[in-house]
Amino acid sequence: MENLDDLAYFVEVVQHGGFSAAARATGLEKTRLSRRLAALEERLGVRLLQRSTRHISLTEAGERFFTQAQILVQAAQSAFDSVADLRKEPAGTVRLSCPQVMAQSYLAPILPGYLATHPKVKLELETSDRHVDLLKERFDLALRAHVRIEDTAGLVARELGQARRVLVASPAFLDSVGRPQTPQALSGMDTFGRPGDVHDGHARWTLTESSGQVAVVSHFPRLSSDDLRLQLEAAIHGIGVALLPEPIVSACVRSGTLEIVLPQWSAASHVIHLLYPPPRGMLPSVRSLIDYLSVHLPASIHERSVESNLRESASGLSAAR
Repeated sequence: MENLDDLAYFVEVVQHGGFSAAARATGLEKTRLSRRLAALEERLGVRLLQRSTRHISLTEAGERFFTQAQILVQAAQSAFDSVADLRKEPAGTVRLSCPQVMAQSYLAPILPGYLATHPKVKLELETSDRHVDLLKERFDLALRAHVRIEDTAGLVARELGQARRVLVASPAFLDSVGRPQTPQALSGMDTFGRPGDVHDGHARWTLTESSGQVAVVSHFPRLSSDDLRLQLEAAIHGIGVALLPEPIVSACVRSGTLEIVLPQWSAASHVIHLLYPPPRGMLPSVRSLIDYLSVHLPASIHERSVESNLRESASGLSAAR
C-alpha cells in the first residue's frame, strides 16, 4: 500500500496552490514537500504537476489522481478524528458481561446513575452465566463471582466485594417441621439443589461455621433446578430449605418472607471481581465505568448482604421499642 503521507502532501500542495503556501500551512519544509512529490511521480510513472517559477497546475493524470487522493485523505482524517473524539470524554458503546443474578441485584440500582452522568455513553449489558472471552468477543468488562479469582490470562482482576450463599426457608415451613439446630438435621428435611450437584438422588452442601468449623451435609433435594429464582419462589411458598446467594434472598429476609436457617453457617463466599484488559490505551468511556463500579458496586453488595439487612431489622425493632 502506498504511503498516505505522500498523498496528503500532494493534496496540500494542490489545495494551497503551490509548495510555499503548503509549507506555511503544514509547517513542513518546502524542499521536503518537493522531494516527496517527485518521488510519488516517479513511483506512478507520470507527471502530476506542471511546475513553473510562479505557479503549479495539474496535468490530466494529476487531476484524476487528485480526485481520488482527496477522498482517501479526507477518509483517513475522519478516522483519526473519530478516535480523537472518543478520547476527549466518555462517549461511545461499552460492552459489559455479568451474571443475571448480579445484574438484577447489584447493577440495577446503580447503573442508571452512571448513564445519567455520562450522557454520551451507550451501555450494552449481556446478562449470562457463561464465561465470555473478553478479547475474542470484544467485551470491555466482565463481572464474575467465584470462590477464588480464576486465572485471568493477562486481564486485570479487581476485587469489589464478597457474597455468601445462605440457607433460607419460609417461617411457616420451619414452624411445621422445626428449626434445625445442627447442619446434620438438614438431611431429614425437604431441600433444593442444582441438577449438576445431584448424584443418585442425593447432593452435598459444604457449610462453614463462623468459627471455621466445616460440615458436609448429604441431602435429597425435592426440587432440582439451575433457576435460582425458581428455588427462591419455592422457598417462599414453604416447599423446603434452599441454599441461595445473599443478593437473591436479602429483600425477603428483610421483609420476613424468608428466615435464615442456621445463621452461623453458610457456604463458601464468592469473590465478586471485575475483569478488563490492561488499562494502557483504554478509552475514557471504559475507564469511567470501571471507576464508577469501583466506587458504587461495593456499597451495593454490602447493602444487599444478609448481615446488613439483619442489622437494619434489629435497629428498626429497637427504635420501635
